[in-house]
Amino acid sequence: MKKKNIILLTTKTPHHFYFINQIAKLCNLSVIFESKILKPTFKIKHNYEKKQFLYEKKIWFNNSKIQIHEKLNSINISNINNYKAIKFIKLNKPDIIFSFGVSRLKKIFLNKVKNKIYNFHGGDTSFYRGLDSHLWSLYHNDIRGLKVTLHEIDEKLDTGYVVFKEKLLLKKSKYLYQLRSINTEICVKLAKKFIRNSVIRKIKIKKIGRYYSFMPNQIKDLINTKYKNKLKIIYNDS
Repeated sequence: MKKKNIILLTTKTPHHFYFINQIAKLCNLSVIFESKILKPTFKIKHNYEKKQFLYEKKIWFNNSKIQIHEKLNSINISNINNYKAIKFIKLNKPDIIFSFGVSRLKKIFLNKVKNKIYNFHGGDTSFYRGLDSHLWSLYHNDIRGLKVTLHEIDEKLDTGYVVFKEKLLLKKSKYLYQLRSINTEICVKLAKKFIRNSVIRKIKIKKIGRYYSFMPNQIKDLINTKYKNKLKIIYNDS
């Protein structure tokens, strides 16, 4: 079977590099790396994120250099909505376009690209949209948001047709710094499923979830401290 041409819109982080290394085995992959970083006016960095980096480096890269193992066709741009990204997409004629962790795609971008773009969202778009959705779910002790959704991108944010949705297996984790790796593994699984399937069913969401922005450092601290207890509360209530 002929390999599909896939373009991934993403950033240069350990979990995105791992994702690239996994799906590059199944397709002809091209990548657009966005370097733009959104910065809120309040503090969002937390110490658990350092452990997150070290943990991911250990389990995915054997504590060696974090890098892409495949030679990929790629470009680096500051803003994903740049005309260079549109030109790159048209030039490479993708069968599938995935989005994983980039800025919101603007209407003009979507209109010019024309291809359907499918986004990996860490959360359930029927309840939690926007940023840090899993963390906000934990904050509310709400098991409904502890999922990963692959959905079609539309003009609004995280409101498009749902392709796949899968629960997070948080019982296997002990620490908050492991959460992103669990999410990423499911994203890899859903991407492989999408690539291999010739027919994709899309479901319109009946309810549009509340939009959340960055989680402040102070709330992250609370969740990090009480992570185990929060998991007990969530699973005892489910």
